[in-house]
Amino acid sequence: MTRIFIATAIMAVLGGTISLAACTTGPRETPSPPANEETTNFTLAPYPVKLHADASLERITVPQAGYFDTGSWQIADDTPGERLLTLALPGSNDITAARWRLGASHDANAISNCLTPPPNAHSRSTASIDGHDFQTFTLDDAGMSHFQQITGYRAVIDDTCYAIDLIVNGTRGEVYDPPREPPFSSDHAMQRLREINDGLSLP
Repeated sequence: MTRIFIATAIMAVLGGTISLAACTTGPRETPSPPANEETTNFTLAPYPVKLHADASLERITVPQAGYFDTGSWQIADDTPGERLLTLALPGSNDITAARWRLGASHDANAISNCLTPPPNAHSRSTASIDGHDFQTFTLDDAGMSHFQQITGYRAVIDDTCYAIDLIVNGTRGEVYDPPREPPFSSDHAMQRLREINDGLSLP
């Protein structure tokens, strides 16, 4: 009787082991989080401008005057104008920040000089935004471990100068001890900022 009981117990254990092994699968992969599909709309009265943008972008309501940025409505701030909207990429910090800025002006001098890029601009070309031709330029600057990269867009539409500036700036992480990693690369940030232009509606 004892031998039969032991044999039965062994078979049960082996059978359980075989059954568990048959049910075991390979390691599961954690699915990547879905891309953010939420969007938001901005109506920038009194100007006839609208923007449809990713809701993850942070709206900046206080002018960001930093090492390079003057806090004005555009890079060349020697004429009156209004800052209509400034959006920052999520993750922007003191190491690297990326901002999309839209400004406008009805000032006569601003309109007259709207398509004239800053003296130190380079890589000049044209781009189409919502069916309008914009003059574009790029700027690079660095100093005291700080850096700034800008892509500017300028157009005169219905007696209004529109200025779009894509700004990536910050501090080089290697100057810290220990070194700090930026939240994103400058190239990736510029690509994300350029995509915001696709949601712009102009008169």
